[in-house]
Amino acid sequence: MNTSSETLPLVKPSVLKRGDKIGIVAPASPSFEEGKLEFAMKRFSELGLIPVLGDHLFDSLGDLAGSDKDRASDLNKFFQDKQIKAILAIRGGNGSARLLPLLDWDAIAANPKIIMGYSDITALLLAIHQKTGLVTFHGPTASSFFESPYTYEYFLKAVMQQDPIGEIADPKPKEWAPDYPPTRMILAGGQAVGQITGGCLTLIKQLMGTRYEIETENKILFIEDVSEEPHSIDRMITQLDLAGKFDHIKGLIIGECVGCKPGANKRERMSLSVSIERIFKERFTDFHAPVVYGMRLGHSSEKMTLPLGLKARLVANKNKQSSNVVLSIEEAAVSP
Repeated sequence: MNTSSETLPLVKPSVLKRGDKIGIVAPASPSFEEGKLEFAMKRFSELGLIPVLGDHLFDSLGDLAGSDKDRASDLNKFFQDKQIKAILAIRGGNGSARLLPLLDWDAIAANPKIIMGYSDITALLLAIHQKTGLVTFHGPTASSFFESPYTYEYFLKAVMQQDPIGEIADPKPKEWAPDYPPTRMILAGGQAVGQITGGCLTLIKQLMGTRYEIETENKILFIEDVSEEPHSIDRMITQLDLAGKFDHIKGLIIGECVGCKPGANKRERMSLSVSIERIFKERFTDFHAPVVYGMRLGHSSEKMTLPLGLKARLVANKNKQSSNVVLSIEEAAVSP
């Protein structure tokens, strides 16, 4: 099967509607707070959706939700089952990339359906999109899609309506304190139109040098991460830069990068106190394409849902008086 999405037609899954069955899987780590699943079941029921739990959803093997074979089996089973209309990961963690050689790629291509998650699930979203042309969804997990009105709103807009998501707004600002980082900090101005792709930076790095590495040419790229030291983020950006992954992108969106502060993860090996904001400004100020930092996606407590492969528009206008950023998804993510 061709591994390049550039030569594959875009495939949109069917819109999710009341009465549809959705598969809940654990392709990475086991559920950390199993009680969250009860809240998720209630929310799915309110939407008229019928959750079906993977056979190995509650397995545990170290930091993995069971063996690679069993975790892949749940994914393959749900892709093969024509009654399942969407697949949601219960959480991220570790281990999704280990499943890629075990996936039934012919079944995935023959049975396009919604698949959604973030963090470690980035490996599945990128690989499935690039190998089959299927639009995949970088958004909340089954245990987090209901955690804020903002997250819930964009989950519904992405998969339960047939209109384009359109212009993406910000979460409501907190009244008692300013948000940091600002959601739309312009590092480089400009305008861009292109297919959107991306995910968690750590997972993008993990796929480099493999048959599944991210394709960025002529794309609007988004990246984010969690609890990584700024110097670690800089190393990952350097790797992508040396691999040419920024050379021909149309635009770059950098998410909030939650907890990416010096010493925050207790794993520092040297005294480096530069901020993550300074890293991004040093690398991307005066970039050849628009670059915006701070948007709420991925590990942010409030997160938008971004469909990989869809046409997006990014506008970053900045002058001495004001600045303006527009991110818009220009086409519907699902088919009737």
